[in-house]
Amino acid sequence: MNLPHRLLRLAAVQAAVLGGLWGASLAPAHAAAGDMSFDFANSHPYLGFGTQVWLNNKDTSAASKMLRDLNARYVRVSLTPKILLNQLKPDLTVEQASALIKANDSAEQRQRFSAFRDQMKALNIEPVLIFWRMPEPWVETKSKKAGSKSQSNYAKPEFFDAYANVMVAQMLYSTQLGIAPVAVELTNEPHGAWATKFSDEEYAMLAQKARATMDRYGLQKIRIAGPGANLKNFDHFIGGLKARNALGTIGFASAHVYTTPDKLADSRLDDVGSFVGRGKFGPVMITEFNVKGDDEDSPLVSEKRDNATPGFGLAAGADAILLIGHGASALIYWQLQDFNWQKRSLGMISDSGERRPVAQVMQALFSPLPRGGKAVGTRTGVPNLYATALQEGDKTYLMLANLSDKPQAVNASFKGGTDHCGAVERVTGYAMNGDPASALKGASARACQFQATMAPGSAATVVLR
Repeated sequence: MNLPHRLLRLAAVQAAVLGGLWGASLAPAHAAAGDMSFDFANSHPYLGFGTQVWLNNKDTSAASKMLRDLNARYVRVSLTPKILLNQLKPDLTVEQASALIKANDSAEQRQRFSAFRDQMKALNIEPVLIFWRMPEPWVETKSKKAGSKSQSNYAKPEFFDAYANVMVAQMLYSTQLGIAPVAVELTNEPHGAWATKFSDEEYAMLAQKARATMDRYGLQKIRIAGPGANLKNFDHFIGGLKARNALGTIGFASAHVYTTPDKLADSRLDDVGSFVGRGKFGPVMITEFNVKGDDEDSPLVSEKRDNATPGFGLAAGADAILLIGHGASALIYWQLQDFNWQKRSLGMISDSGERRPVAQVMQALFSPLPRGGKAVGTRTGVPNLYATALQEGDKTYLMLANLSDKPQAVNASFKGGTDHCGAVERVTGYAMNGDPASALKGASARACQFQATMAPGSAATVVLR
């Protein structure tokens, strides 16, 4: 049975049993051949890794250490200074919205925003802002279930000017406190009525109004990341932006991805095919990603509610590798830390600050990577073996994940880029058996040819020079 299905079931077995099962299978003689070639003539930009965070985290020590260990470049966060719903008027201007923010301001609010600013500056991290939905007075609400929500919300275009004005006023509050966002999502998942549902034309109209207002008030440096739709709806909203000649309003083409590695690796699927753009819409930023099962027969359906298993972490790591290989320039994992008020556990660390296996996997994969460079994916020819390569300066980086229950021989070649790939500088690994050093054995390189044997249930990034 292919992983992640088999791997996730093995993950439920005690570590000692896993070690016994896999210890005997690590001999290179039984390794399958994974031949892969990376041509950097077909590469796309790589910008960095990040996670979703929440402003209400009073103890930031565990989060800051995790972000530092991930070498994170981005965090996605909601920064919405207080405006009361009954204060929202259909003709609200930026100045009026700013006056409402000032009237509702408090020392506690300023302290929370300032503490976040200081935390991000200390970590050299760039925030990506998210406005979750249009305010209730400006949407049409229907008594119809949408996702996990009991009602559905639909955008009303007559309020787009006021909505853009409120968002700009709220962004101005943050920037005046010294917070420097790199991007903003104007709404969360415009294809879904669980937040606010927009048609493709409506979203394009909102993007145009928001971009014009942001520019008018000196926020040119903040890019719009959009549409923030899932893979199945990505092309639909990109098409809407094109139709209204609004594609230029988008600084990052953003998407959300919740799927399993085997499905993400299958280029025959329409939803994966629609995403693969390699920057033709501008740099692609995945502003949410994690693992998710699609049916009741998948073990990931139960796993998605608690990511405390090594199998879940490896599946998420494989998704990250595939997304970069497909053309993503930046990834934001959902989420950094769980809180006790949330129903699902998908965080790298628990609400008590304990790191989960997914944190260890992501640290192994992303901590050595630069904040920038060029990336290229490949097909490995072996099921459940995933790989992507990056180059920056005088280094080459090979990201690997083996989600099978067998060791895999890795034979990788690099061309079309730098020739700094002739020697192994270091390896950062994760292995389900608890020994990171066992993830990759016999790693060697010469003349941009790399060889190693990868343990079952493992992930690693190799740094070549």
